[in-house]
Amino acid sequence: MEHRHINIKDNEWNIAVVHSIWERGLEQDIRALIREVKINPKAADAVRRAIPYSKVYGWPKFFRLYIEKISVGLGDRL
Repeated sequence: MEHRHINIKDNEWNIAVVHSIWERGLEQDIRALIREVKINPKAADAVRRAIPYSKVYGWPKFFRLYIEKISVGLGDRL
């Protein structure tokens, strides 16, 4: 999905990008974010920082639980 109001550059993750995906993203955007969070600490950090400020139903809770699950055994990587 092209997020018109956000200029996304390679590996530049921030709260606005995460909120845009949660609010307007398609299923493929959410799946891509799930994959990115698993392999990219910057994406995981942006998601973690976005969670307390999001009003979107469901996704913040899902990603909080997901990050908790994948962080087990990874130490400080995520």
